[in-house]
Amino acid sequence: MTKVLIVDVHAEMYRDALREKFPALQFALFHRAAEVAGDLSDIEIMIMFGIEIRDFMLAGAPRLQWIQSLATGVDHFLRCPSLKPDVLITSGRGIHGAPMREQVLYMMMGVSRDVVRAVGDQKRHFWERRLWSTLHGKTAVIAGTGIVGTAIAELLKALGMHVIGVSRTPRPAAGFDEMIATDRLIDAAARADYLINMLPASTDNLGIFDAKAFGAMKPSAYYISAGRGQTVDETALLTVLSERRIAGAALEVFQTEPLPPESPFWDLPNVFILPHIGGYVVEYEDFIMPLVVDNMRLFLAGRRRDMQNIVAR
Repeated sequence: MTKVLIVDVHAEMYRDALREKFPALQFALFHRAAEVAGDLSDIEIMIMFGIEIRDFMLAGAPRLQWIQSLATGVDHFLRCPSLKPDVLITSGRGIHGAPMREQVLYMMMGVSRDVVRAVGDQKRHFWERRLWSTLHGKTAVIAGTGIVGTAIAELLKALGMHVIGVSRTPRPAAGFDEMIATDRLIDAAARADYLINMLPASTDNLGIFDAKAFGAMKPSAYYISAGRGQTVDETALLTVLSERRIAGAALEVFQTEPLPPESPFWDLPNVFILPHIGGYVVEYEDFIMPLVVDNMRLFLAGRRRDMQNIVAR
């Protein structure tokens, strides 16, 4: 009998949905990584967000065959020393277009309209009218042109923005007016009114947003970070923000999460901070569950090659 480990705040919801379709499955449920305990030696399937994985889970599960990531990114799994090469990993790729395009738009408007200051004014009962600038007519540069990047591009294009994509494999895509190769990121950054980082934390992308990229930006430009914190040289970003060499930034991902209380990012007046909630939506399970169920059906039928979002490694 196949046993499934689910680690998630809503673990019971995933169990109930899977049990309805596959009544023979057995489950071990935990709400967070810190609670995982006991014998994992009979676990064959793991379902969780990568941020919850711990190496002891993999080391203690010699029968593990498949990991279903509830997120698009799988870098946390891949960094585990005990991950065996024959363990199949599938991602949640494809479900984040709608929530992430709304999140990025929220971040862009939040930082450009100085929402932090506006909230402060409200708390002080202080009324001050300030000019704001439209997104219409501005240039958005999106690094990362996959499903999420394309969804963002289509939304920004509908708002009248000029949208440039940055990709290692430039090709025409919906919503983008131009495509530029990744090795020309600095050229693209120089043209951006909004430089949007949606890159995954692959080896090629680590620290790619560095002092040169930030140094190329216009003083009036904003940086939006909603991909992975590992792609950013945070020291370089702190420098350009604190010295007002760019207008500001909206940040929801960091090298260390949760962002430590002592981080200087918290106190910069031109920074809008969110706690990595781009995909953290009420409807998340509705988006991901059809994918999980379909992959479970294929896995149990021995049709692993037909499963969705298999991670090549």
